[in-house]
Amino acid sequence: MCAAYACAMTRDEATARAAALNAAATADEHWLPSESAPGDWKVVRLAGHGIGAPRASGAHVESRPRPEEPVDPRPSLLRDIPPYGPG
Repeated sequence: MCAAYACAMTRDEATARAAALNAAATADEHWLPSESAPGDWKVVRLAGHGIGAPRASGAHVESRPRPEEPVDPRPSLLRDIPPYGPG
């Protein structure tokens, strides 16, 4: 039996093996199929902080649009006066 990332295989086998290894991978590793020679595929491991695919972190909440601001009930003469009042 060959090692997880040193076995020569077809492209489909390498893609399937990489998907299986990625399902159990940590957030710091990712597995990819790689062609080392024409027609000779293998699975390689990339390792590094945060290189793996992001995992779902819990329940996702859909945000609703904010309601429109109500119309200012003051008359137009008083609406645009600064807070300190007229002159």
